[in-house]
Amino acid sequence: MKRIILCLILCLMPLLVFGQEVIEKIEITGNQRVTKETIQYYLSSRPGDFYSQDLFRKDFKVLWATGFFADISIEESDGQHGKVILIIVEENPIIKEITFKAGKKVKEKDIVSRLKEKDAYMLPYSYYSQHKIRRAEEVIKELLVEKGLPASKVEVVANSRDQNEMDVVFEIDEGPKIRVGAITFEGNPKLSDATLMSAFSANKKHGIIPWVTGKDSFKMNAVADDLANLKAKFQEYGYMEATIGEPRFEDMEKTSIFLRKQPMKRIIVPVDAGYRYTVGEVVIEGNQFFTAKFLRSFVKFKKGDVYRSGVREEAQEKIEETYRDWGYIYAQARPIEKLDPKNKQVNVAFQVFEGEVAYLNRLEFKGNTFTKDKVIRREMGMREGDRFSFAMFKDSLLRLNQLGLVELQGDPDIRPNPEDPTQLDVDINLTELQRNNIQFSAGYSGYQGTFVSVSYSTVNFLGAGEKLEASVQYGKLIKNYSFGFTEPYLFDLPLNLGFRVHDQSMIYTGLFNRRSRGVSLNFGARLRGYIRGSLVYSYENLNVSEYDGSGGDFYNPINNPYGSGASGYYANPYYSYGKYNISSITPTLYRNTVDSPLTPSSGGLYLAAVKFAGGVLGGDVDMIKPRFEITRYIRTLGRQAIGLHAEYSFIKPLGTGVQEVPFWERFFLGGERSIRGYEIYTIGPRDEDGVNVGGDKSLVFNAEYIIPLSGPLYTILFFDAGNALSQFQAFRLDNMYTSAGIEMRIFVPALRVPFRLIFAYNNRLIYRGDSNYNFRFAIGTTF
Repeated sequence: MKRIILCLILCLMPLLVFGQEVIEKIEITGNQRVTKETIQYYLSSRPGDFYSQDLFRKDFKVLWATGFFADISIEESDGQHGKVILIIVEENPIIKEITFKAGKKVKEKDIVSRLKEKDAYMLPYSYYSQHKIRRAEEVIKELLVEKGLPASKVEVVANSRDQNEMDVVFEIDEGPKIRVGAITFEGNPKLSDATLMSAFSANKKHGIIPWVTGKDSFKMNAVADDLANLKAKFQEYGYMEATIGEPRFEDMEKTSIFLRKQPMKRIIVPVDAGYRYTVGEVVIEGNQFFTAKFLRSFVKFKKGDVYRSGVREEAQEKIEETYRDWGYIYAQARPIEKLDPKNKQVNVAFQVFEGEVAYLNRLEFKGNTFTKDKVIRREMGMREGDRFSFAMFKDSLLRLNQLGLVELQGDPDIRPNPEDPTQLDVDINLTELQRNNIQFSAGYSGYQGTFVSVSYSTVNFLGAGEKLEASVQYGKLIKNYSFGFTEPYLFDLPLNLGFRVHDQSMIYTGLFNRRSRGVSLNFGARLRGYIRGSLVYSYENLNVSEYDGSGGDFYNPINNPYGSGASGYYANPYYSYGKYNISSITPTLYRNTVDSPLTPSSGGLYLAAVKFAGGVLGGDVDMIKPRFEITRYIRTLGRQAIGLHAEYSFIKPLGTGVQEVPFWERFFLGGERSIRGYEIYTIGPRDEDGVNVGGDKSLVFNAEYIIPLSGPLYTILFFDAGNALSQFQAFRLDNMYTSAGIEMRIFVPALRVPFRLIFAYNNRLIYRGDSNYNFRFAIGTTF
């Protein structure tokens, strides 16, 4: 029977095929810019194919989706040998020009940027599409509402031109900017208004700071997010079942920070805090690598404490971070909360999923064309095959930045191997910094006066990080010739060895002249992590002579604020003008985590150093000169940062028969390297003639708020304080010199130093005719 049916099908098949119509030809009309070949490319039907209505319906949808056409129709007719298909199209106009007539509050570049971000930007010479126009209009309206312009309107005007072209104009009426005048909470909030208002991140009450940051604009589309933050704020204080009602919005009139009355919005939020919950049972589950007791130590609340969701989130992050630091990069700690309404307690279980240990499979650096790979690899705390520790990886990136040879370009690319997720491949993209610096320069510095200089320096001499420098500098106050070299990784070990020779003549304006020739040898080592130590031996021949300038106002201070106490100890100095041979050794111990030596924004420096001269080392000078320094950078908003610095130093004679210290080694403060609003060498104790004789000890504090503006340009808000005193005086708040103001700083990568314009207000005057305000130009950094 089956064979009979199969034979019938085979016999009838030619009749079925013969009965189906074919496409005789396809004609296209109405197209102008779009060629027939292009239209035919999108068709799946071809002349000679069997005719199918379903197939042409599909072709219609494909053609319509191209956006080329405003209208498409497909007609069919009988030909001599089959169907004749006629496709009639009406092309969309070409957009010749797109214009955004924006207002003052929202700029055209902001609109274009947002359209590109939302993939709604239309290019000139693209096809006009009503759908795309409506989409762009919606995106612009969303942007205007975000900017606090809920009453704004967007109108699209399309002006036809010849050759089926048109201009599209987005006319934007911003309307009045509506600010948030008040936020009130009705019902049973239990928390202060200030606490609850801090949860509003997008709609903040009008004030100076919210106005500066643009957060005081009323944004209806961000209210839901603010209410979610408000509920989270209640939970931070233990109100786990707090309810938030539907907010209301009222028009109001309020005086702005510019003392003008203007319409604003009042946001009224009904709330019910409910009962405050305390901590019940806290357990750790699923852990194997770490003990439960160890992980429980990260949870900073105990039974009976107010349950705070913020503490729970911090504990979760700390547990996961600890696992990542030990190679468990896929570890998760999920807090499971169970509310006990009867006892008003929250029982929380941290369910730990450890996962498998991950290892560094492949590490590759990209972008280092000159710097040898081993120079970079030796700063990495991990080697291929090692357990992948996130803490060690972050520390390694910080050490790379501290090299000053390369800088990171974006975040490293960390990818699990598709065949084995426990094996990680890491790509680190780098950009090499200016390596060689050959320059001829001329300028002015408070310490050097007018000068010209020729110098060559490199921080990557042979590609292995070697540092070589040679310079010749000639100026009004300085003549300096120097040459130095440092090998940073001796015998491929974290040891550095170098030397420097110099011949320097320098005039300390109003004080003395100093001529020094010598050599120094330095040896350093990485002791542990970021802790390093160094030892510098120096031998120099020194000639100190009397300052032969006119003196000027250096001898005419307003008064001597310290009476005779500052002058008596310098009446008959042990060291007078003349020649001295100085043999000294300076051990230094420091820990440096500053993220960049050129543009720091985070990390810190802790340093202790002591200079010993004379004694068993020989020479004509016997002294001890310790120095203690602390620097800290704290990142704040975006790339902005706070910089803090404190330094304390003192000098004492070394040996039983020595009663004095060399006057040229004393501390003379003032200038851009210490208290930047004052002239150099002007701060210190004075003798009876008003001459600054230098302090036996100094204390300096500096604070900066660093604001990156654009590229290499920075604005610095600063406060400096300090003084240099004799051994008989004590540091007090009322004898400190302070300087506060603003500084414009531009960093020049080729020179590896910043140029600075400093405007300062000084709390005390030193010379007759001085002003409390001072404007200075400087080169280099304060700390």
